Amino acid sequence: MQGVDMKYKFWLEKNGDILFGSGGAVLLEKIDALGSLSGASKELGMSYRRAWGRLKKLEETIGDDLVVKVGGNKKGYRLSETGRQFLTSYREAEKKMDEAAQNIMKHCFDWVR
Repeated sequence: MQGVDMKYKFWLEKNGDILFGSGGAVLLEKIDALGSLSGASKELGMSYRRAWGRLKKLEETIGDDLVVKVGGNKKGYRLSETGRQFLTSYREAEKKMDEAAQNIMKHCFDWVR
């Protein structure tokens, strides 16, 4: 179907609990851009506590830090090397899944004009 795109969402789960998805990716990107978990959570309309909890839950699952403190007390955060790698891998998977989804859509609906 020309001009029609397939849309979908994907996320990572453990035991039925969402660990990471597009919202988590945006959170990491905002932390990276702003250097602040507080600023990132505010910009996304999320409580600091919720943002911190999501990060800690994923860090526990993967066994490494996604963010690291910068400078002294309350100076901010930046993505750790693991955080950057995790975000890059997620975005790469997202891109490959999008390409595959569009090809599937074309193949399955090639009979529609």
